[in-house]
Amino acid sequence: MYLQVQPGAVRNVMTQLPSKQGVRRAVTVVGEWDVMALVEGADFAQVANVVLSQLHQIDGVVRTLTAPVVPPDRIGITGGAFASPATPAPIADACYVHIRAEAGAVEGLVERLSEVDDVSGYAVLGGEYDLLVAIPHPWEVASGIIIDRILTLPGVVSTTTLVAVSVVESEEDRDQFSSWS
Repeated sequence: MYLQVQPGAVRNVMTQLPSKQGVRRAVTVVGEWDVMALVEGADFAQVANVVLSQLHQIDGVVRTLTAPVVPPDRIGITGGAFASPATPAPIADACYVHIRAEAGAVEGLVERLSEVDDVSGYAVLGGEYDLLVAIPHPWEVASGIIIDRILTLPGVVSTTTLVAVSVVESEEDRDQFSSWS
């Protein structure tokens, strides 16, 4: 799930997301979107309901994009070490690479990505991109991995990357209770 947020509203959106049903994790990102969130549900209808009835109601959310994860067996991946990849978890200081693949290349790409040590998770997506790949390193390290290890894979047409960042609260924005645990 991707959210575009009004300027200055990221902190408000990030504060409200944890209270929404089905939202498991969220992170602020730099790129085409402002927030990336993992939303889970029993089926796609439940996820869509969360998006429409809860996420669209958060003050500051301008636009959303839902990128549903496709079960690996739907594309013929039924066994081996790459059959059950870890779904990329939104974490700070990581990079999320969206891959457009040549027709029929997704299964082979999944197999090759499972062999890349610096990939912590990947998912086959429905929608604009075919794969989402998580690299648990900051941009300065991940950019080399993307250029040397991902863009060179046979079947990759193009990539787009979201860089997850920690939003640091300035001292003047903290209230008197924010340091309490």
